[in-house]
Formats: sequence, structure tokens, C-alpha cells
Amino acid sequence: MVALLSLLPSPLTLAFADRVARLAWLSARRRKYGRAQLQLALPHLSDAERDQILKRSCGHLGRSVAETMIVLQRARRDGLEGLIEFEKGAKQQLLAVQDQGAVLVQAHLGGFEVFGAAAVQTELRPAFTMRMPTNYYVGQKLLKSRDGWGIELIPRQGAVRRMLTHMKSGGAVILATDQNAQRAPLFVPWFGKLAATERAAAAIALRTGAPVLVGWCLRTNRLGKYRVGVTTLRTKCDKQAATDEAVFALTEQMHHKLEAVIRQHPEQYLWIHDRYRTRPPKDD
Repeated sequence: MVALLSLLPSPLTLAFADRVARLAWLSARRRKYGRAQLQLALPHLSDAERDQILKRSCGHLGRSVAETMIVLQRARRDGLEGLIEFEKGAKQQLLAVQDQGAVLVQAHLGGFEVFGAAAVQTELRPAFTMRMPTNYYVGQKLLKSRDGWGIELIPRQGAVRRMLTHMKSGGAVILATDQNAQRAPLFVPWFGKLAATERAAAAIALRTGAPVLVGWCLRTNRLGKYRVGVTTLRTKCDKQAATDEAVFALTEQMHHKLEAVIRQHPEQYLWIHDRYRTRPPKDD
């Protein structure tokens, strides 16, 4: 399918991927996860309104796949000129942390893969952690797409040490905090319910004193066009211990900002992920 979609112009590729991905709505399990999260995030909406958002979010997941596997590779060849615009002040905030080993935090919202490509344009030298998919060919496509922009790919094994080395040289790391974590997670509220969350983003920032920015990349009404936004949670500061309390507080700040952006654009968020799968001890 990827090979066939590669023959289409990018707008048609994205539109077709959107329609195919909406088939995820047919999964009762995924509908259950999505409905539960949307109930927490948007309780003021009716069931029918939330279901419409959920269907559209499935389509946006398809667009994300097409962006990563196909569209970004074309953009790498043709350039991002005209594809990405920055919200007011966003580019300046990214430029302000050049060579400071910044921690950039995002969620699986909109064109989250495009956010990394946009960061490259500001010469932040971003790095992603990456778990290779079981499908070899899909994995090679992902590597080609991400690596072609100058994004450093960090394997999961030994990721923290590699990220610290990259940051010490002035490079930035991009991490997501909105996926279920299984290994020694910290339970932080996500739309009002405790969710198992990776410690890495906050812990690394605290230990290094790195600046922390929350970013997002939204799809616009113009097919294949994106808008990048950024907010600075903290500038470069003194190092401090990454205690549970400090990590919790900083992660909670990240979540509050991400939640606000997601609520404004709920149709672009990945609701069908089982965010609350791992529960706190003695959770009832």
C-alpha cells in the first residue's frame, strides 16, 4: 500500500490514508479506549459529538502514517518552504534554545512527525528515541524518513545515556509523554485521571538544567500544510535532583499545556491508544 500511495500526489496520499485509517473505528476495543478518554477530556459534549471527533481522529492517524512514510521524504527532496508556518513567537522560542541541549515535549497530536522536521529548520539538531517496528520494511522506511532530515535516531536500549551525550553537545531531544509507560512509570494526571507516564523528559531536564519547551504541529485547513506552535515552560537553569516530587511537578506542567492544545483540536489527537492500561498499585 505504501508503494502504491507513493505514486499519488501528496494531497491525495494524505486524503486516501485518512479514509483507510477511519476503519479503526470498527474496532470495538479501540472505540472503547477512545470514548473513555474523550469522556474525560470533553465531558460537556454529547456522545454523538464525541463519536464524530473519534472518527475524525482515526483519519488523522492515517495521515500521520502517510506523512512519516511518504510525504516527509518528498518534502526532504523539495524542501519545507510553504508547507510549515510558525505560530506567533514559536520560531523565536526555538531559536532561543539553540545549542542549549533543550528538551522538547509533544503529544501524538496532528503532524507530530513533522514537528521534528520543523525543529531541524531552526538548527536545533533534534534527536528522537525510536523502537524499531517488527516489520523490517516499515522500519527501513521510518529510518529513511526521519534520518533524511538530519534527525538523530536513538535506540531504546541505552537511550538515556545517548540522549545526555547528544544534549551535552548542544543538541535537542524530542520526547512524548502521552503514551502508557510500563517500566517504572510515574503516575501523573492526564485529563484528570492518573496515567502511567515516562519519567525521562522531566528527569533529564531536571538533572541537566536544560530548557523545556512544549511543542505541537497542527494540520491546517489547507491539505498538506502545517502550523507549528511552541511554549517555553522553563529556560536553562541550575541542575537539580530528579526526585519523584520534582519529576511529577514538571511533568504535570507539560501535561496541562498539552491537554489545553488537544482540547482545542481534539479531532487531531490519538484517542484510540490505551492510555490508562497500566494502573497504580492498589488502584480500584
